[in-house]
Amino acid sequence: MKALKIIGICLLSLVILFGLALGLATLTAFRPPEREILKAFGGPGEAVEPYSLRLLTWNLGYCGIDAETDVFIEGGTLSGGRSEDAVTAALEDISSSLYQQDADVVFLQEVDKKARRSFQVDQVSHLSGLFPGFQSFFAVNYKSPFVPVPLTSPMGQVLSGIMTISRPAVQSAARYQLPGRYAWPVRVFHLSRCALVTVIPSRVENRSWYLINVHLSAFDAGDMRTQQLAFLKEEMLKRAEEGHYVVVGGDWNALFPGVEKEQFGSYTTPEENLNWVFRVPQDWTPQGWQWCYDPETPTARSNDRPYIPGETFQTIIDGFLVSPDLKVEEISAYNLGYRSSDHHPVAITVRPED
Repeated sequence: MKALKIIGICLLSLVILFGLALGLATLTAFRPPEREILKAFGGPGEAVEPYSLRLLTWNLGYCGIDAETDVFIEGGTLSGGRSEDAVTAALEDISSSLYQQDADVVFLQEVDKKARRSFQVDQVSHLSGLFPGFQSFFAVNYKSPFVPVPLTSPMGQVLSGIMTISRPAVQSAARYQLPGRYAWPVRVFHLSRCALVTVIPSRVENRSWYLINVHLSAFDAGDMRTQQLAFLKEEMLKRAEEGHYVVVGGDWNALFPGVEKEQFGSYTTPEENLNWVFRVPQDWTPQGWQWCYDPETPTARSNDRPYIPGETFQTIIDGFLVSPDLKVEEISAYNLGYRSSDHHPVAITVRPED
């Protein structure tokens, strides 16, 4: 009886400690404002009013999801990069690829500032330093002192977000909170998705470039992405109606219009590990707006296991949407074999219609 009593006390103590920890996490959870002005860091940017822009978007997968890595939330086992050396190698490889692209504006997603999953490597500072003279902006979308899953190897501390790096000097930049929340207590340890909006003057009086960097939700039934798409549509139409040039780009976590599920052949990835697959609704795209992607090049893979060509599910969820008054001169996607990220970069060059 005495042993049972001791066991009972220990179990009760654990329950109380867990409750206190969850309560503290709830009270201190990341609660960003609906709109937050962002300050530039890095260089001053070039004092130009660009006629055309070359933009590139890339989800870096926190430099921890290379071709040899899986992810627990998609059916794998890992909660971060394989090793600090692997994360550092991925960051260097990504940096080299970005530098070679010579884009005017770079949209990045899943960039870690300080996180256990990427071995505390400050990717934000590193990437900003890669482009001397460019302005950099960082919008936090994942902030938690401790993410307790998976239980066997918790993700731990996370400070991460999306980042925009611009050669032209930016007139203003702001973080906009996207709608949609997970149920409690999941939302305490999950992402707070956002859009990073930068404004660059154009050569046309009273018209600016509105550049919107996004990383929409995944792993929900689609309700949150539907809400976020509605928010984006309202924002981009508002700016276009004001006469501005609008480009929305990033990781949409949704199959683009015209992309079929088996676009890149059959796969052996179990369907239960593809619960993140969601389509942009057929009637969502505003009239005259143009989706920019290469239908021959996948931009993302499933992460239930390391990448296996011919077996791993691949699709297109990364790219751009541009307003009707813009002419797309180039669309390029780069198949890198997922060697440093579970996503591939996509670049476009756009200019105003004559």
